[in-house]
Amino acid sequence: MAPIAGMTDGPYRKIAMEQGAGLTVSELISANALVRDSRRTFDMLPQDDEPRPVSAQIFGGDPEILRDAALVVEESPCDYIDINFGCPVKKVVKTGAGSAMLQNLKKAGQAVEAVVRAVKKPVTVKFRTGWTFETVNALESAKLFEDKGAHAITLHGRTASQGYSGKADWELISEVANSVKIPVIGNGDITTPEIAIKRLNESACSAIMIGRGALGYPWIFRQINELLETGLYTKPAANEMAGVILSHIRLMVGHYGEKTGIRKMRTHMGYYSRGVTGGARFRNRVNNTKTRDEMENLVTGFFDDHQYAVSA
Repeated sequence: MAPIAGMTDGPYRKIAMEQGAGLTVSELISANALVRDSRRTFDMLPQDDEPRPVSAQIFGGDPEILRDAALVVEESPCDYIDINFGCPVKKVVKTGAGSAMLQNLKKAGQAVEAVVRAVKKPVTVKFRTGWTFETVNALESAKLFEDKGAHAITLHGRTASQGYSGKADWELISEVANSVKIPVIGNGDITTPEIAIKRLNESACSAIMIGRGALGYPWIFRQINELLETGLYTKPAANEMAGVILSHIRLMVGHYGEKTGIRKMRTHMGYYSRGVTGGARFRNRVNNTKTRDEMENLVTGFFDDHQYAVSA
């Protein structure tokens, strides 16, 4: 499961792992905030009670601060420390972090090397194909990160300038996977089990990472596993979907408290109800809920009574 700000918190990571994900990643965590000892940022780190393996992802524009943050992260119950050189969001790149680091590979390499030398846990790097189409440097980046000691790399097949538009370049992802000896995880436009298997079979990647395709549809992990093992997969029944969503609500309330948990859960509800008849009306009602009981009653009444045209 890919790291997604505001979405891949502890509760959702548990849901993804229960549905068959092989690894989850925390939300993007600010290295600067960790070094400043931000309590809210510490709460974003993996916790003792969640399924493993789990990776903690940090971002920052200063190699020394990334190193110091990694030392803090290493004390958390994570299995990997991931460095983000892929986020294209303005508030991240304007600080020189995220995909902005791809404009200065010397500094990016220094950051990877500093973190690898400082910690004992395996270090991975997530990055994009380049800053713009004119400055694509995925092959150079991959070899650099390998040379600096990265345990594995994840490549999102878009440039930073693309954001999340256009198509991911899986030919380039495959070229990168064939150019280095460390595992390469491919990311971008994986929205169905069939596409997932196609990318695994054709890209030379060791694994695939799913982001937006899993929001509101965590069953995609189980379906991919079924397709790999048997050549077939089953679609979730409405009552199964309702059960998972109810579990998600309870995890959110337990993690954040009722008021904040229900507020944050509304965003997930928007994804869970995508493409379902009556979804817009359901979302309007969900946005007015304030208690766990109200939201659970809406879910039970809505999801148990609907047939789904599931497209993942």
